Amino acid sequence: MWHIKSFNELTNQEIWAIYRARAAVFVVDQQSLYQDVDEVDLEALHVFYEEDGELLAYGRVFVKEGDILSFGRVLTVPAARGRGLGKELIQQMMTVMAERFDQKDIEIEAQQHVIELYKRFGFTEVGDIFMDAGVPHILMVTQNEAATK
Repeated sequence: MWHIKSFNELTNQEIWAIYRARAAVFVVDQQSLYQDVDEVDLEALHVFYEEDGELLAYGRVFVKEGDILSFGRVLTVPAARGRGLGKELIQQMMTVMAERFDQKDIEIEAQQHVIELYKRFGFTEVGDIFMDAGVPHILMVTQNEAATK
């Protein structure tokens, strides 16, 4: 089941599951040492998929400085990969942005290995590859469909 919640709506167990999954994927699997828990968590909408009480996919939607819409911390836990949940997650986040935000521009910092996935959702690359927490990323942009109508 898909969930969309503000930080204040999350239960203690949901917060724990989110942080556990983010640490497992980004810190352990990708061996990235960085401060994962940040102030963005407090303002973001948390979009996640649970099945049988287990968090399987997660991302957060937020407004960056300059009134730019963004999302990040996008993941599918290793045990659930190959089921299409990553695509479903991005679609869920795009729908949330279209329905709940008026900002026109969407800007993300995509990991290099998933550029093609984001292109399927209308994102284009801007600039050069850069390193973030030891992982190659690139800036990608598109527009919020609801805000452009």
